[in-house]
Amino acid sequence: MSARYAGFETVSQFEVKELCERLSKPKRQHTDDDLKMTNRSAHEIFKTRSNHHIKTRFIGKKKMSTNDMQSLVNRLSNTKSERVPDSQRIHSKEDKYMKGVVASHAWNGHIKPYTKCSHENFENVLPNAFHGTVIKCQTGQSEEPRNMTRLQVVIDDFTNLTLNETFQYLPDPTFNISNEPQKSVQSGGSTFTIRGEGFNNVGNITVEKVDKPCEVPDDSLAVCKTPPHLNNETNNQTIIVHFDGLTVHIPIEYVTDPTFVRFGVLEYDKESSITIKGRNILNGARREDYSIHVGLDGSCFLPDITMQSITCYPPKAVPRTNQTDANTVYVIVNVGNIKAYIGDLQYKEDVNTLAFVVGALAAALATAIVIGLSAVLILRKKKKKAIKEFKMELMTREEMIRKASREEFADAQMNIRDIKSDLVTTRVPYSNYQNYILHQLFPNQDISNNPLLHDSEITDDRKAGIKSAIEKFEMLLSNKLFLKSLIQTLDRPNMLTMQEKAHFASVLSISLLGNMRLFFDLVQCLLVDMVRSSTKKQHKVLFRRFDSITMRLMVNWLQIGLYKHLTSRSGIHLFMLYRAVQTIIEMGPIDALTGNSKNTIAEEKLLKMRIEYQSLTLQIDLNGNSDQHYPVKVLDCDTISQVKQKCCAQIYKNKPASEIPHNDELSLEWQQGKAGKLLLNDIDNTSDRNNGLVCLNTLKHYMVQDDSKMALMYKQHDDDDVYVNSTEIRTESVTSEDITLLMPDKCGGEELETHKWHLPNLSDDIKSNRETDFGEIFLNRLFHTKLLLTDYIDSTFEGLIDPQSLSISIRYFLGMLNKIGNDFKIETEVLQSWKNECYGTRVWAPLIGKPNILFDVNVPGHVEPCLDILRQVFVESFTQTAHKVNKESPPQKLLFHKDIPRYRKLIDPFFIRVEAVTDKEFWSEIDEISNTQRSELKFSRQSTIHQLYNLFIRKYKSEIVDDFEDMEESKDLQFANKLEEVIDLMEESAAGS
Repeated sequence: MSARYAGFETVSQFEVKELCERLSKPKRQHTDDDLKMTNRSAHEIFKTRSNHHIKTRFIGKKKMSTNDMQSLVNRLSNTKSERVPDSQRIHSKEDKYMKGVVASHAWNGHIKPYTKCSHENFENVLPNAFHGTVIKCQTGQSEEPRNMTRLQVVIDDFTNLTLNETFQYLPDPTFNISNEPQKSVQSGGSTFTIRGEGFNNVGNITVEKVDKPCEVPDDSLAVCKTPPHLNNETNNQTIIVHFDGLTVHIPIEYVTDPTFVRFGVLEYDKESSITIKGRNILNGARREDYSIHVGLDGSCFLPDITMQSITCYPPKAVPRTNQTDANTVYVIVNVGNIKAYIGDLQYKEDVNTLAFVVGALAAALATAIVIGLSAVLILRKKKKKAIKEFKMELMTREEMIRKASREEFADAQMNIRDIKSDLVTTRVPYSNYQNYILHQLFPNQDISNNPLLHDSEITDDRKAGIKSAIEKFEMLLSNKLFLKSLIQTLDRPNMLTMQEKAHFASVLSISLLGNMRLFFDLVQCLLVDMVRSSTKKQHKVLFRRFDSITMRLMVNWLQIGLYKHLTSRSGIHLFMLYRAVQTIIEMGPIDALTGNSKNTIAEEKLLKMRIEYQSLTLQIDLNGNSDQHYPVKVLDCDTISQVKQKCCAQIYKNKPASEIPHNDELSLEWQQGKAGKLLLNDIDNTSDRNNGLVCLNTLKHYMVQDDSKMALMYKQHDDDDVYVNSTEIRTESVTSEDITLLMPDKCGGEELETHKWHLPNLSDDIKSNRETDFGEIFLNRLFHTKLLLTDYIDSTFEGLIDPQSLSISIRYFLGMLNKIGNDFKIETEVLQSWKNECYGTRVWAPLIGKPNILFDVNVPGHVEPCLDILRQVFVESFTQTAHKVNKESPPQKLLFHKDIPRYRKLIDPFFIRVEAVTDKEFWSEIDEISNTQRSELKFSRQSTIHQLYNLFIRKYKSEIVDDFEDMEESKDLQFANKLEEVIDLMEESAAGS
């Protein structure tokens, strides 16, 4: 019992005496109950003993004498601790950490002190390592990390308890110790760091001759304090750090302690810093080691420490002090084990501050009473006036809001009656088939200069070789297996950019025109391979992604084959929707420069101000020499260019845009002005100018009246025509006494072109200031515009999801998707999303957002944002995700938040009601489309094949040929050899030139 584990408290005299009293009692014979308890669990044993009030004791051979007991007391009370040999810290698999090398477990019941732990890696129970219901045992060493699964505890040499839990031996910590010694001051207490791994596996990390254990911020770092330097040793010493049973030797270089210069008593003004001078301040100590105490409870903020000085800011409030003068406190520098008294800090008193404040307050109080009485009277009058003005302002703004709402509502009611009459049409200006395909395949490009419309220029000496190569290449392009391998090669990641993939798919689609059978077989084959090679997780977004050549070819086939159906049935719905949007927007004011309009469903293009305007009807004489006059509705706030556009729209109603003259080619002449014949322009010498800004001329500027007669004609440079507002001022133009228009000095053309404005705004029109501040009151214009469009939106949507009006190619394609879904056991929701993406997003959405694809029209800039919103509404109606809106949602989402669920209810029944198409019907339709393409389309076959080769085959020839050689299904067809022949012919022709 003399060996005890270090860290346990010494046994108290009371505990030892109690132990001895129990040991000195007569021994008790074992009862039957005791024998029965040997085969029961520990918990049951203690429960039974508690219930029978049995107090057991150690059964010795003889009673202990009084002297023996006293000797035992003395030995137990004076027992010294010894450290356990090197061992591993352990914990159970439930991660209950056992500090040091002791494992503990709590039992229900009373434990006698003489208990024995039995295990190959456990020493006996630690003396006095128990308290109440806890036994603590000491572990031995282990050569490797491992688990212990059984612990046996013997109490009184009679009771045998077994603990079936797992204890784990963790690896020893590892260390990364530099050979360079760390520095420390002679007095010790400097911090040094030890780096390694597994420090959290250790109970306590201690340094010899240092009381405070090391800190462990994380598993790989320990921060310790150095012991003082031993006088009989050199400055380079090795200190020992204990990691439980492991020891680490750390080299330390002791340097001279820092010294500080005392400053005696220093006056402090509570604002500035103080400087403490010294030597070797940072020699062997870090900034973090320093702290400066001011008084009993104050500390000094240390912004800067150098080798010769310390700068610090004492607290502004006087700390507590043990000196007689309450304003004088001592200053002590602490670094490691060094505590150096520097001097006293005497805080300056705020001399006469209280008296000065009291006097100033008394004087100010008398003045304030006089001023306060006067101010109360003045403020009362101002408050009454401000309240009155505020009420007037509030009433004015309320009236403004009511007036704006009444006007918007009245306009909406009148416009609903006028729109249908304005949308009467005799014909729809469809683009021809070739332009339709060019708009679909090459968007945002000038279709008139497309190189595929003309043969490439080839010199005579190259014609024979290139012609032979093109014929051979064209034969390869007519083979489905060749096309499939070529597409899959170019569709690999990092081969082509998105723009190159789109261009390749478009040029290849042009090459397949006239052979829609091959086009369809190729698309079907590619889609099957794409579905087969994708995972189940990818299936849902498979048709949503538009980054592959396969998907672009599929969309191209759908759109190209849809032209006949569009021009015969569905196109009218799209055109009426476009014309309705344009007509409704142009019924209200439109800013010619920004495109903001009163009537719109796009918030970013909403004109958030009230514009005073009137509707006018002009009598337009075409070419100025006709007896026929066209009535044209305009607004007096329209610019001259806007008036010319509305005149052309009325005169050339529903004619193709390619047949309508451009604004720049036309001039508008007013024949009834006060000055006689007057040429109207957006900017002339009568335009309003202010601070370098020029305002575009409107009909109101020229004071044009309702039912005025005007001539719309092509511009002519005729010297006989003289206009009073011409920018080329001549003397003979101002001879008439009837001319009342002023002609200000001519301004430079660049200034007129760069600084313009049309409708009033916040900086130019004071009248609109209040309305612009509350621009949100005009958001109801969005709702009114949407109400005017509702019938046309519903009609378009219902027309596009009418199963009876679907084309044969679309119906067959949807059936093909059903077959692929059944073959690969695709989930119903995923298959539905495929159909939604193909039909709604890829076929119809582009035609809604860009009417100029199908129709020969010029879409104005103020119409495009509205069409884009309608396109989004259409796409969202075909999605399966929940349509959630809240108060923070953008206005366009709020506008249609009730319509989208209504549209969605029509989608599922639509696809269910689609009638199946027989193969005979489908192939007959495909052959008819192919014949139409061969007769109507005028694409250059030579340019198409040549562009495919130059842009793609020649650039990636090695990768393409390698893939053909590796393709098992086409080895017999020798695609690689045939393509190499084409490449050789092309290169020979190029070298020959």
